[in-house]
Amino acid sequence: MKSSRLEVAQIIESSSRAIATWTVDQHYREDDTMEMRYGANGRRMWNQEVLSRIAHLVEAVALGREQIFISNAQWSRTAFIARELNSKDLAHNLNCMRSVLLEQFPKVISDLTTPIITNAVEHLAKHDECLDTPLTYAGPSRDLARMYLLHLLRRDRNEADRFISELSGNGIGFAQICEGILVPAMAEIGHMWHVQEASIADEHYCTNATLGILEVLRSKTPHKAPNGFLVVSACVGGDLHDLGIKVLSAIYETEGWTVECLGANTPAQEIADSVGPQVYRGAADLLALSATTSLRLRSIQNAIKEVRATPTGRNIPILVGGQPFQQMDDLWQVVGANAQSSNASESLEIAYQLVIQSR
Repeated sequence: MKSSRLEVAQIIESSSRAIATWTVDQHYREDDTMEMRYGANGRRMWNQEVLSRIAHLVEAVALGREQIFISNAQWSRTAFIARELNSKDLAHNLNCMRSVLLEQFPKVISDLTTPIITNAVEHLAKHDECLDTPLTYAGPSRDLARMYLLHLLRRDRNEADRFISELSGNGIGFAQICEGILVPAMAEIGHMWHVQEASIADEHYCTNATLGILEVLRSKTPHKAPNGFLVVSACVGGDLHDLGIKVLSAIYETEGWTVECLGANTPAQEIADSVGPQVYRGAADLLALSATTSLRLRSIQNAIKEVRATPTGRNIPILVGGQPFQQMDDLWQVVGANAQSSNASESLEIAYQLVIQSR
């Protein structure tokens, strides 16, 4: 990553509150209906919206990937439509943000931000459809994932547990249940929360229940003979959603890997320390890192830098995954990893080859 990009990203990040205020002020000046349409709390709501978009702009600039910002804009438009808000206000607001960055900051900043924001506005104009829900892409297990989620939304964990146990007993494999049912169902509840079809309580209940069901299923699933490889897995600092990394860890464990899963929100230095030799074992053979959203990409990049600065981490293979890596095929190179994969099952062969090549 070029230092100029990082410097620009840091300036935008440190000025985010001012940028948000100026953007909202300009938006309200240019559209005198905003006050009436959004009411007394409108400015505060828009300020939070802009702060979120600035955070994604910072990631896009720092990593040189405008798709991060464009995807967030499209995601925001879907939420606007679901909340019966005027999605045209989003494009207007983006134009105001572009103007603020152009008028209030040095040219080196607008040279990087103007094309990104312009392309996002043009993308919204050309693609006026809402984002499909995650279950749209769940494949042949879509109906099973939907049924599982319905049990949880009814707060019937026992029935959800029984449903999964029955599927397992009927021959559906552990990885297929995890990646075809549990993960899509939890992505769907996240989408439902975003468009205000589910509450935070709904999302928390479904996620916690699923983590418990995953652990029960993992404990009942036969494990292959140990392959002699150790993988340390973690979500990076700031990432509080660890279902994905726990699914990967469970699948690797059933495939014969020794797994040390550090879970959510793991500081970079702790990750770096964990891959080295410990009192109770030797160095790890593989590091697997997850980012649930694009706002955690620089955290992944920083964690990898910390790992690479250690004797053991200098050459350890690093595999990355998570939602942003499903959208951009070359993102692993940007963050400094050795490979990326869209799901745990597909990554197994990649991981094995990386470990063999590193020895």
